[in-house]
Amino acid sequence: MIKKYLIAAVVALIALPAFAQNERHYEYDEYGKVGRSEGWARRFAHNFYDGLIGAEYYEVIDDNGNKTEKKTEDRKSKKNVSKSYRYYGPGHTPDFYFGINLLGTDRPPMMTPELPQKLGKGFEFGFAVGEWGYHMTRNLGINTAFYITRSRYWFDNGMYLNYNRNLQEANTMKLFDTPYDGKEVKQGYLRYWSLRVPLCIEISAASSRGPFIAVGPEIEYRFGDVSKVDYVDEKKGEIIAKGVNINPLGLNAVARVGINDFGVVARYSFTSLFQKDDPAQTYPFMIGISTTF
Repeated sequence: MIKKYLIAAVVALIALPAFAQNERHYEYDEYGKVGRSEGWARRFAHNFYDGLIGAEYYEVIDDNGNKTEKKTEDRKSKKNVSKSYRYYGPGHTPDFYFGINLLGTDRPPMMTPELPQKLGKGFEFGFAVGEWGYHMTRNLGINTAFYITRSRYWFDNGMYLNYNRNLQEANTMKLFDTPYDGKEVKQGYLRYWSLRVPLCIEISAASSRGPFIAVGPEIEYRFGDVSKVDYVDEKKGEIIAKGVNINPLGLNAVARVGINDFGVVARYSFTSLFQKDDPAQTYPFMIGISTTF
C-alpha cells in the first residue's frame, strides 16, 4: 500500500512541473512579470514549479500605491526597484540536509536509558520537493517546505526491538538482547520514513548571501517503520518486525542558522516517538548540516 502511494506521489511531482510549463498565460512589461490570467489549477501548478526551482519574485510599490510584480532574475538594476517592496520565494529553506539523531529524554541531548544507542550511529536525511516563502521586509520573512525524510537509530550491545510474545503482554514492543531465530545478533536498529512540513520565521541579511537564522514549528507524519537486525558473520540484514508502534503524528521545533547556501539545522520532537510510550517514552533529537542547491 505504501509503495502505491509513493508511486502516485512521484507521478504527481513529475506531472505538475510539466503542466506548469505548458501555455503560461503571463503578461510582461519591460521589467518582467506584472500579471497573469489563468485558473486556480494552472496557477497552483505554476507556483509549485516556481517553488521547486527556487524562483523568487518581488513586488514594487510606486508613489501612488500601485503594485507591480517582477521576477528577481529579470531585474536589470537597482534603479528599477522602489524602497517599498516584498519578496516571494523560499529564502534560505534547505533543499537537502543530513544529520545525526538521538532517542532522547524530554531534556535533550540526554539519552533515553531504556533505549541505549551507539553514539554517532543514528542518522537522518531529507530533501525538499516543494518550497514556498513570503518576505515581509528585506530582513524578515516566513517560509515553508514539504520534506521526505528517512531516520535510523542503532541500538547498543546487539539489542533489537521486537514484539513481546508474552501472553500477558501481547503485541507490545520490547528491547531484546538475546539471539534471534537461533542466530547471534550483531546489530539491531529502528528505521522509518517521514513527511515533514516546517513553518519558520526567518531573519536574514538584506543580501541573500549573508547570514540567516530561522525558527518555527513542524508537523510530521511517520510511516514505513520497521525493526531490523544484522547477524554475526552475515552481511545482509533482516527485517524482523513491521509496524513497531511508532506514533504516526509528531509536533517538532526546528531551528536553522547559516550563511548563504549552507547552514546548521536542529530539530526536537515534543511528542513521544512511540504510541502509549511502548516500549519507552522517548523524544527524537537531530542536529545536522544543510544546503540549498
